[in-house]
Amino acid sequence: MQSLPGLEIRCMGPRSARFALSLAPAVILALGIVLLGALELLQSYNEAARRGEEGARNLVHVLAEQTERTFQAVDFTLLGIRDAQTTIADMPDNDARFRGALKERLNALPYVRALYVIGPDGFITHDTDYPSTPQVSLADRPYFKAHQEDPTLGLHIGQPLRSRSVDAWFVSFSRRINHPDGSFGGIVVAALEPRYFEQFYRGLSVGENGFIALLLREGTLLARSPASEAAIGRSFAAAEPFYTYLLRSPQGVFWAPSPVDRTTRVTAYRALGTAPAVVIVGLAQQAVFQPWREHAAVVFITAVILLGLIVALIFLVQKSRRREQIEQARLSRVQRLEGLGRIAGGIAHDLGNTIRIVQSTFLLLKPSLAGRAEVLSLVNETDQALKGARAMIERLLAFARRQELRPEVTGIDERIAGFVPILRQAAGPRVSLDLNLASGGTAALLDPVQLEATLLNLVLNARDAMPDSGTVTVATEITSPPPGSVGIRRPSGADEQWVQITVTDTGIGMPPAVLERAFDPFFTTKGQGSGLGLSQVLGFVQQSAGDVQLDSEEGRGTTVRLMFPAAAREDRANDNLGPEAAVGLGELRS
Repeated sequence: MQSLPGLEIRCMGPRSARFALSLAPAVILALGIVLLGALELLQSYNEAARRGEEGARNLVHVLAEQTERTFQAVDFTLLGIRDAQTTIADMPDNDARFRGALKERLNALPYVRALYVIGPDGFITHDTDYPSTPQVSLADRPYFKAHQEDPTLGLHIGQPLRSRSVDAWFVSFSRRINHPDGSFGGIVVAALEPRYFEQFYRGLSVGENGFIALLLREGTLLARSPASEAAIGRSFAAAEPFYTYLLRSPQGVFWAPSPVDRTTRVTAYRALGTAPAVVIVGLAQQAVFQPWREHAAVVFITAVILLGLIVALIFLVQKSRRREQIEQARLSRVQRLEGLGRIAGGIAHDLGNTIRIVQSTFLLLKPSLAGRAEVLSLVNETDQALKGARAMIERLLAFARRQELRPEVTGIDERIAGFVPILRQAAGPRVSLDLNLASGGTAALLDPVQLEATLLNLVLNARDAMPDSGTVTVATEITSPPPGSVGIRRPSGADEQWVQITVTDTGIGMPPAVLERAFDPFFTTKGQGSGLGLSQVLGFVQQSAGDVQLDSEEGRGTTVRLMFPAAAREDRANDNLGPEAAVGLGELRS
C-alpha cells in the first residue's frame, strides 16, 4: 500500500547553522553589490568634479586669451591716436579729418563705444560722438587724474563709470599724451561697454546658474554674464579668488559659493599678463554633477533591482529550506507514527483475538452459572470490562488504519449540520459553538459515522481545553491539495479540490513539547482518559486518504484541520453502490 500524507505540526525551532551558512554567499553578494555601487558612485563623483574643474579651466583660459587680445587691440589703437595727436602740431579742436580717422578706428573695435581725446585742461578736444558730447570738464575723472599725477603710467584701465553723455556704464582705457617738453598734454581714451562682454559671454555655454566675469586685479567688477547691474563697479576684494588664491597663483580652480548669488560653483580664474584684470568662470555645482546624478540614479536602480533579486532568492531559499525542514519533520513523524501504528495494530489484533476467545468462553459459561448469582455477577462484570478493552482495541485499530470503514459519498456541510445538536450538547453550557459551513455542498468519500465520531472527539477535547468558557468554531471550505498529497492514487477524473473541516477553540493551547507528541497513542496531559482520541482522529483521516494539520500556541488556542479529497465524478455516480463497492473505492483511496 502506498504511504499516505502525514500531518503538519508547526513547532519548528530556530534556523540551523547550516541554513545560515547557505545564506552567506547571498549576503556576501549583496554586500559586494553595495560596496561596488558605492565605489562606482564615488569614482564617478570624483570624475564629474574633475571634468567640471577641467571644463572651467579650459574656458577661462580661452576667455583670458581672447580678453588679452581685445585689450591689446584697444591699447594699439590708443597708441596710434596718441602718436597722431603728437605728430600733427597746432591741430584745431574737433578737426574733421582727425575725427574721421577716429571713427575708422572705432569701426574696427565693436567692443568700444567711443574714442575721444581730452586736453590738459580736462575738456574734450576730439570725440567720435561730436557734436552731441556735452562740453563739460572731465578733470575730476579718476582716469584723468591718474595720468595727470603719474607721468610714467602706461595703459590705465579705470573702474566702471556712468557716462555723462549717454548715461550708461563704460570702462575707460586711457594713455597719457606728453608735450614735446615732456609736460602733461592730456589723454586719449577708449570707452568700452560692459554690455559687449556680457553679450559675448552670454553666447558661451556655462550651464544653468553658471557665470563669466571680468574684474580688475584689485577686485572691481567690470562685466558679468548673466548681467548684474547692481554688481558692476562693486569691489569683491574680500572674496575669492582675490582674498587668497590670486595671491598664491595667477590662475587656479576652487569650489566656493558666489558672493553675488551665493550659489556654490566650481570657479576657475586667470589673471591677464598684459593688463591688471582677471577673468573668472564659474560652473554651478548642480550643473556639473547633473550627469553624475543621472548616472547615480541608474546605478541605484540597478543595485536595487539586484538586491531585490537577491532578497527574493534568499526568501525562496529560506522558504524552500523551511518547506524541506517541515517535510523532513513530517516524514520523521509519519515514519514514527507508522511504526507505532504497526506495533499497536499487531498488539491490538492479537489482544482482540484473545478477548474474543475469553468473551466466547464467558458466553458458554453463563448458562451453567444460572444458579450461582455471585459468580454470574462476577462473570458479567468481567465481560463488561472486556467490552471496554475491546473498544480501546478498536481505537488502536483506527490509529493503525485497520478499522473497518464503510465509506460513502458524504455531503460534508449537510452531515455536520445534522450533527450540530449532539456537538452542542458535547460542548456543554459554558462553551458556545459557532458554525461557518462554506464548502458549497462538496462531498467526500468517507465513513460518515466515523466523521461524526471524529468531530465529537475534537469538540470534547476543545471543551476540556476551555474549563471556564470559550468558543469552538467548526468551519468548512474548499481548498487546494495540501503538500504531500500528490502521491495519493485517485480515480480517473477526480476533482483537484479538497474539502477542509476546521475545528478551532479559544482554549489554553499546547506548548511545543506537547504539540510534538499530540498524535502519539496513549499520550495525554489530562491525567485521565486513554490518550487515544487524536490518535483515532489521525487514523481515520489517513485511512480516508485525507490529511491532518494541527496548529497550537500556548495561551492562544488550538486549530485542527481535517482535509479530504473532494469526491470524484465517478464516486458521485456510484453513490448508490453497495457496501462492497464503497469499500473497494475506499481501498483505492488508501
